Amino acid sequence: MKFSFVDLNGQTVTGDCELINNPAQYISKILEANIQNSVALEGVLGEFSFYQKFNAENESSISRFAVDNENNVFHSDKLPDFVQIGRHWKEDV
Repeated sequence: MKFSFVDLNGQTVTGDCELINNPAQYISKILEANIQNSVALEGVLGEFSFYQKFNAENESSISRFAVDNENNVFHSDKLPDFVQIGRHWKEDV
């Protein structure tokens, strides 16, 4: 699917991505253990949709991200540290 969002510098970011149906496979083992032991953290993460970007420009670019119920975009590799990278998420299926 195509996506777009506005980064924190006001620039529009666009690209192609796919929904990650099983985000646990991308979460670190330590975080996975914390989620299993915390109903609150599991509930918070349940409010996010996780995506993987196709054709990330380079290794250091953000390739996986999470979107909350208010269309804010977060770097999902930094969870549970919710590092916001943008807002106004839009998708075209």
